[in-house]
Amino acid sequence: MFLKTYQSGIYSAFLLFILGCKNSPDELTPFTNKVDWLAEKAKNVVVNYSDSGVVRVEVIAPEMIRKWDQTDYKTTLPKGVTAHFFDSNGNKTSTLTGKYATLDSKTGLMNVKGDVQVINSDGDTLLTDHLILDESKDRLATNGAVTVRRSNQIIMADGLESNRDFTKYTFTKVRGTLSVKGNL
Repeated sequence: MFLKTYQSGIYSAFLLFILGCKNSPDELTPFTNKVDWLAEKAKNVVVNYSDSGVVRVEVIAPEMIRKWDQTDYKTTLPKGVTAHFFDSNGNKTSTLTGKYATLDSKTGLMNVKGDVQVINSDGDTLLTDHLILDESKDRLATNGAVTVRRSNQIIMADGLESNRDFTKYTFTKVRGTLSVKGNL
């Protein structure tokens, strides 16, 4: 008798549990749409890329969002980026900064936008609004307006292609050159 009462109590509780929770999909939508289940977010990020145990690139960002888009990860650095580049001996060769960046891991292209600046180990400075870093070719490129400040010269041009370290570069179309006496 006790076992029969106990079993019916369990069945009743189970039925109340199952039948007591009724939510239509429309009622749940406000809760489920607030979370992007395919995105990873991190703050104050430092990522080191190495080759044969030597750090070659250090990427620093206040915020990183990595999102899966069905075929690949897309990484966004919405609050800016600083990237330090190093040679095979671990010496810093250049630094890149920008206000916003995206990285497509499938193509290996990093798009940096907004007050983009690259400074090489000689102090030469590249200023532009949009720059593409092609990781597979270790190349920097832009089709936009650029200003390059060297110790004795300022070069204004449209378009530039450079090695990643910004030590060897060519301009697509030079608009003007200013010679400067002394250091800038």
